[in-house]
Amino acid sequence: MLFSASVLLVSLSTLFVLLFYTLWLLRAGKLTPHVTVRWMLVECLTMLAILLWGYLPFIRVTRTLDDRELLLVLAVIFVAVAAYLLLESMVLISGHTNQIRRLTQELALLRTELESKEQEGQPREQTP
Repeated sequence: MLFSASVLLVSLSTLFVLLFYTLWLLRAGKLTPHVTVRWMLVECLTMLAILLWGYLPFIRVTRTLDDRELLLVLAVIFVAVAAYLLLESMVLISGHTNQIRRLTQELALLRTELESKEQEGQPREQTP
């Protein structure tokens, strides 16, 4: 059971547009290389899965399932992949938050040290 040519064309065209958009986000500096590589890997694997759809072992197993069961299995897999990507993004965000907090503390300490050195260099007012 293969996809029709029009579904295949629309699916691959959409994924190619998404792939080029991901590359554009990287070139524009709006996406980090680490995240870009992961997204491009997922996009390329999805394109490969669409091209080989009828030959995948998953499809042979699911031919015995009803349409509703197959949709449920696909929905669960989609939610699991989306959750994984969200968790990985949250790990990156948490790491950056901790780094920003540490850098802010270091900056405050350096400013305090600079202010104390500036005060030591200035003549002090003498009290009468």
